[in-house]
Amino acid sequence: MHELKLWALQDTAAVDVPTVDEMASEIALEDVLVRNPGLLEPGIRLVGRQTPSAGGPLDLLGVDQDGRLVVFELKRGKLARDAVTQVLDYASALNAMDVTELVQHISERSGTGGIARIDDFQGWYLRQYSVDDLSQLLPPRMVLVGLGVDEAAERMARFVSSGTVDLSVITMYGFRRQGEILLARHINVEPRPDRRGITVREKRRQLRDFLATNGYAELFQAVTNDIREELPGKPWEEPGRYGVGFQINVEGVFQTWFGVYAGYLEGADYSVSILPSTFQRCAAAQAKLEDSVDLKDWPHGGRVLSFHSSEEWDQHRDAVIEFVRAVSESVHSTSG
Repeated sequence: MHELKLWALQDTAAVDVPTVDEMASEIALEDVLVRNPGLLEPGIRLVGRQTPSAGGPLDLLGVDQDGRLVVFELKRGKLARDAVTQVLDYASALNAMDVTELVQHISERSGTGGIARIDDFQGWYLRQYSVDDLSQLLPPRMVLVGLGVDEAAERMARFVSSGTVDLSVITMYGFRRQGEILLARHINVEPRPDRRGITVREKRRQLRDFLATNGYAELFQAVTNDIREELPGKPWEEPGRYGVGFQINVEGVFQTWFGVYAGYLEGADYSVSILPSTFQRCAAAQAKLEDSVDLKDWPHGGRVLSFHSSEEWDQHRDAVIEFVRAVSESVHSTSG
């Protein structure tokens, strides 16, 4: 259990500074954070407050410095286990929206409780983050904020954040001293390490530079466009050093199903990888693809198509796209 104590030094004597157990009676935590969003994290831009959602009202909704949506669930007292389930419910409700619905949802509900009005969230987002689309926005990060956290809630949050979900915990401590309130912050469960490292925007820039420098850009873009157009909804494109992984949202969970890479496999200029979970959905389509295309084992699991030129891609394109289309139809049937 984490506990933060504060003492005022008077000469050599340490005088205990009493804590504020329930901030509601002293100061509205939400008001403080809206006026001072840097207390939550550097670079956060708040875009909603008490925003209605399928899971209930969201305390605070923001976009971080990487352009990713962040759901903040606040408690005026100690965080308990129900706060973990609440924030997961809220985030999954947003994650289930398609991009058009999400943009409209944020735009229409901004401009309340000290949050600036954003009439055109998509335009605002593209300008703020100097990007061409909203693919960085989802899946949402989640942050719990309260006056302390109980053992069960912290254990649950650590377990969830040890996987692919980005859930962090911040505890705020209030102290009363000489008629004023002092506020301290402690990060109990930190954001996932990759959120503090290189940003998604920088990864995309580095990938663009790599492709352009090595002459891969034109065909790489053509292949990714071909696959992207057949994928359901708005896939999340996770950039890497040599390419991108397409993550598809199925029942609120993003999984990487396809990848497009350049200069990664020895003896091949380009490659399209298909992950095992993708094949599991479409056995008949897999068999048809295997009959039409020479697939090799992908080093990270699954299968991969390698090729050197646009002419080779044209030879295999129809078969690959037919398989991608079959996967997309499978996702639609599951969602329906």
